Amino acid sequence: MDAVRVRGLVKRYGDVVALDGVDLDVGGGEVYALLGPNGAGKTTLVEILECLRPFDSGEAWVLGYRVGEPDACREIRGRIGVLPQDFSAIDRLTVRENLQLFASLYDKSLDVDELISLLGLEDKSGKQFHTLSGGLKRKVGVAMALINDPELLFLDEPTTALDPRARREVWEVIEKLREMGKTVLLTTHYMEEAEALADRVGILVKGRLIAEGTPRELIERYAGERTVKAYGDVREAAERLKAVAPRLEVKDNEVEVKLDSPQKLVEVIGILSSHGITRIEVESGSLEDVFLRLTSARITEEGELM
Repeated sequence: MDAVRVRGLVKRYGDVVALDGVDLDVGGGEVYALLGPNGAGKTTLVEILECLRPFDSGEAWVLGYRVGEPDACREIRGRIGVLPQDFSAIDRLTVRENLQLFASLYDKSLDVDELISLLGLEDKSGKQFHTLSGGLKRKVGVAMALINDPELLFLDEPTTALDPRARREVWEVIEKLREMGKTVLLTTHYMEEAEALADRVGILVKGRLIAEGTPRELIERYAGERTVKAYGDVREAAERLKAVAPRLEVKDNEVEVKLDSPQKLVEVIGILSSHGITRIEVESGSLEDVFLRLTSARITEEGELM
């Protein structure tokens, strides 16, 4: 059974259409990344699935419960975990005290010490929340989202404004959630994050899901071009390469070959190797290339279109 199923979901704010007929499926046990710039509708969609925001039309199911039906949201809220974009805990309580307080809100909860160990917070458990770094605060947020042992976790922009090291630490936590068999719906505007973590990716722009698939499927479909760079005495090899890949450029002791077909890659490398050229670099597309191809725009570090 899908953990999340959405059909034709529409949400308007006056004249602004935040979600424009979104269809979405998130399978049980997968990490699904909803990728898009600020204002794309990511948080609106997540808040609807969390039963925090009404929608205008369409249908949505979470863990088999239809959002909007009587008693459905009570069941959903008891079986999900949520890390909101603006997460914060109580500053003057320690990590352990925050988790104990949150655990007391549930009839059934995971052991606090086990959560602290799982998230690698043992040496920080006695520290007050306000003294923690941004990355550690996010780890505490994930621990709180796990306190009721949820089947499905919503992580809304979990690494926004974190430095690269702290971001990687949060990635490690998400990998642990995958190993635990949890379903994770992750929203992000970081291409690298979606590519590194997600089993599948949906790209949301202006309220519409414009592409969906595994990172590799999307790259092959929309950014399949590869660039081969080779260094050394490339003159003779370049003459042979012209018959295989006419899009090449030769500069002194370097040749750069553009390939629009992965099948040609082996042949190109074989030609280079037969001429004794071993210093070879292969560059493939990325999710950023996919996004640029689909929208003719990039997303800045702050999540804005440019």
